[in-house]
Amino acid sequence: MRAPYLFAVLAILAVGGCKPKAEVAAIPAPHTLTDTDLAHFCNMAVTEHGGPKGQVLLKGDPMPVWFASVRDTVAYTLLPEEPKDIAAIYVTDMDKLNDQHHPPAGSWIDARAAFYVVGSGEHGAMGGVELFPFGTEAGARAFAQAHDGTVVRYADIRKDQVFEEDDRGPAGQETAGRTAGGAS
Repeated sequence: MRAPYLFAVLAILAVGGCKPKAEVAAIPAPHTLTDTDLAHFCNMAVTEHGGPKGQVLLKGDPMPVWFASVRDTVAYTLLPEEPKDIAAIYVTDMDKLNDQHHPPAGSWIDARAAFYVVGSGEHGAMGGVELFPFGTEAGARAFAQAHDGTVVRYADIRKDQVFEEDDRGPAGQETAGRTAGGAS
């Protein structure tokens, strides 16, 4: 009779002594773009525009914030008036993008892990200056060589590359210094 009692006490002590491990928040998966999803800044259907696109997932919100361009996606993260409780940022991988209006589910990549071509002669949504994301450095370098751009990582995208002037005028304010990674 003593042995079962002893095992019960030891089991209770073992369980009681365990501290719960700190929960690590899971990074939400990218959403699939539909024809009814609207771009945050222009309120137009994202699929109406060609080129790479983006989505930002905010903590506690199951719906993504959609963008018709990667430039707008990065701008959203830099603008002081936009939310900063970002759970994930996804952009379309130009290495996998064969339909520029309807990116397939497997073409979304973590924006912070991508290689970007900036300053190229190519334009994105609505003919604007664009940041072209690639999942591979080789893909980005080939695109940059073909289109006169420079390859950078997300943390090295400068604010002036996001809010760069194009033939329609300046896209933003205070262009010096800050990077997408947050440094000034």
